[in-house]
Order: sequence, then structure tokens, then C-alpha cells
Amino acid sequence: MPKVSLVNRVVHALREAGVARAQRLLVAVSGGVDSMVLLEVLASLQDRLGLRLSVAHVHHGLRGRAADRDATFVVAEAARRGLAASVCRLDPAERPRGESLQVWARAARYACLETTAERERASWIAVAHTQDDQAETVLLHLLRGTGPRGLRGIPRVRRRIVRPLLAVSRAEVEAYATERHLAFRTDASNASDVYRRNRIRHHLLPLLAKDYNPRIVESLASLATQLSEDEATLTALANSLLDESARGAGPTICLGVAALRAAPPAVTRRAFQETFQRVSQGRHGLTRRHLEALRGLLARDAVVPLPGGFQARRDGRAIRIEPTPDAHSGSRPGDRRPTHAGRAPSPEWQPPTKEPDEIPLRPGVWTPWPPLDCRVRVRPVARDTVPSGPRDRGRELLRPTLLDAPLLLRSWRPGDRFRPLGMAGQKKLQDFFVDAKVPRRERGRIPLLLTGGRIAWVVGHRIAEDFRFSGRGPACLAEVEFVGGRHQWKTDN
Repeated sequence: MPKVSLVNRVVHALREAGVARAQRLLVAVSGGVDSMVLLEVLASLQDRLGLRLSVAHVHHGLRGRAADRDATFVVAEAARRGLAASVCRLDPAERPRGESLQVWARAARYACLETTAERERASWIAVAHTQDDQAETVLLHLLRGTGPRGLRGIPRVRRRIVRPLLAVSRAEVEAYATERHLAFRTDASNASDVYRRNRIRHHLLPLLAKDYNPRIVESLASLATQLSEDEATLTALANSLLDESARGAGPTICLGVAALRAAPPAVTRRAFQETFQRVSQGRHGLTRRHLEALRGLLARDAVVPLPGGFQARRDGRAIRIEPTPDAHSGSRPGDRRPTHAGRAPSPEWQPPTKEPDEIPLRPGVWTPWPPLDCRVRVRPVARDTVPSGPRDRGRELLRPTLLDAPLLLRSWRPGDRFRPLGMAGQKKLQDFFVDAKVPRRERGRIPLLLTGGRIAWVVGHRIAEDFRFSGRGPACLAEVEFVGGRHQWKTDN
């Protein structure tokens, strides 16, 4: 069976990611062979796929004149293809004390790309990781000591980041560059064995290929793909478990011991991971040692210290994950949970001193909104899996670009504007509420779903025209549920 060409694999990767015609792609170009091949392929596909491209180069401020020449080269190569290019310059002096140079550079690079994408209204950021990068990442994580999550390696798509070359080997990339006489820059630091990744690239992978498995790169990349699919399924099961057994929001969440005991260990571990991500707002993670200690709480009452000033405490039938008293003294804003039908609030629960104004929302996760005793969820869906039935104001289909930027729920603020579905221009949210006959006292309690700072849905009332689902391809399903189902919509629109 003939091998699919490099170009066609890029086309397939873009379509799988949901990249649509007329969307703008910001291409991250370092000047190296991988990114120059990606730029060349995407430029050749502009007419075929209806792409709009621009180029971004990140100057890390680490290699003096060589880095200056890289930036000049990228701008010139972009111009030769009729594309605009921007250069983002980083300052190594801003690296936090104690943080490794590589960790800082990676975080700063992606932050710079996100900022550039926002400025240019790009729906996607294309980066040039290859199959070899994937294999190196899997080995790197394995040597450090990791579980299935770490062995997933580099994701093909993450929010607006897409990696069209992830199924293409470095040898194929270099052959493509040679055939088309592409110019590229060589970063001397990639030859140094100071960095562990380079030692894996130059020594360990060639040894494994020579003495053990000539297709080791392909095998490791395939393993990452399989584990990514398995992990997605297990995480979905964990989220379903939390939907049924977790109570609370903000910095404190309670988990039912009986439900955790009944679940398979793999699902229980991910339920603990997901809960801790919600409590710590994604700022900290759990090691295998933490997870085993948490599973020990299923058998006995105890307290387990967790990273970032948090703890898990088992009291009878519930495990409470919360800030430690000495790390977060005083009242805990947001430590309020909606009361579910048939369940009384925990006797330890205290009403908050102030309702939350903003709450981050993670795709696929029910997120409580205490001011209206409801919860909201946004998840990607295939068009043929969308629930059928009459239109429900608690369930809306939106474009998948909703997930291109971080999501959050917040309340109305003076000056808020959006473009209501079916309207040609923007409208003040205050005027929208007046026209919809929403009582003044209710307006501050209605959650707004925002993506990248833009209002996508006045929850339960109207979506924004900018995020109207086209009716083709993947979509996002946004849903709201009220406690006990007792809320009545106060609108006639």
C-alpha cells in the first residue's frame, strides 16, 4: 500500500482538527527545517483549502546575532510567499528565579504566539512538531517517570494549537526540503548534548533503532496516539463520576466515598486528578505518590497534604479537597455548592461572603454558577450526535471556534456589548436585557459565557451571531441545568 504523501497528511491533519475555509492560521516559524517545510506546505495549500496565513517568529533573546539573523530570514521568507510576518522578542531577564531556561522559553513562546493570534484574529496556531518530536517526548516522559497521561506525548490539537506534521517523520521533512531546495536556518544549540532531549535525539533513539526496533520512532508515536485515545475515554468516565458524586465549587469540592470505591482504580485516579485541577485552577498537578495516598482515603479517615497549599480530608462518607487552613485562612469565597434535589448541604458548608464574578470553565466539565443555582457545560460534539428535539434555551449549538480561547463565566458589567443572533451589528447588553424584559434584579445573576473576552452566549437567552453554528462539521454544545429544574425563563425573545 503506497504511503500517503506529506502534503496529503497535512491536509488530513487540518481537516481532522476542524480547520475550515477562510479561517486564519498563524504559522509559528523558527526558521529551522521543520517550520520552513510547514510554511511551504501551508502556503501551497492556501487556494486548495481556502486558508488565510500569517507568520509569527519568536526571538528568545538567547543567541545574539544568530537569533537576529534567524528573525530577518523568517520575515524575508514570509514576504517571498506574500505573507505578513511579525517578530515577538522575549527578554530572558524576565525569567522567574529558579525556573529552568527551557521551561521559561517554552511558556513564554506559547504566550507570545497566543497574544499574536489574538491580535491578528487567527483561529489557529500551526506549529511544526514532527513524529520524531513525539517519540522524543514519550521517551523523555518515560525516563522521568510518568503514567499514561505523560505517555500521550504531544497533542495533535490543543485549543487553537494544531500540529499538522505530527504524523510525518523528520527524515520525510528533510527529504521534502531537499527536493524543493528550501532554505532554512540551523540552530547550533540543537547539536549540544547539554540538554536531555538532545541526548535522546542523538544517542538513545539511534541506539534503539539500530539494536532493537528500526521503526522505534513510529512505534512510540503510535503508542502516544493510542494512549491519548484511551486517556480521553477514562477522563470522560471520571467526569461522569464527578457529575454524579462531586459537590461544591471554587476552592473546595467534596467527593462521595461510595461512588469512588465502586469505580475502577484508573477512573478513581483520574477523578482525583480532575478534582484537584478544578480546586487549584490548573496551577498544580498530582504525582503518583499523591494519587496513591488519596486512594488510601477510601479505606480510612485521614488528611493528605497536596501541592500548592491544599489538602484532602476524609470524614466519614465524603472526601473534602480544600485549601489547608494555614494556607488560606478566613472565609473561602466560592466555597458554595448548589443544593441538588434530595440532598442537603454539608453541615460544614458556609455561605460565601461574596458571589463570584468570574469562574473559569473547562470544556466537558459542568461548572457551577452559584448566583443562579445552575451549572454550565461546553463540549465539542459531532453534528450527528447532537441531541434531537425542539429547541431548548438551555441547550445551544455553537461554532467549534468557541474553544479557540479560554472560556469563563462571568456576570454582566456596564458597557458590555455583543452581537445577538440574527442581528447585523452589536448591541449593548443592557439594551438587550430591556428588550427581552429581563427584570433589573435578575440581570446580574445571569451568567455570560465568554471566550477570549468575547460574549458567546447570554446563558439561557441568546447566543452571539459570531458563534452561530454553520450546520456542517463538528460543533460545540453549550448547556445549562438548574438545580431541581425549577428555574423559569424570564424572557420573551
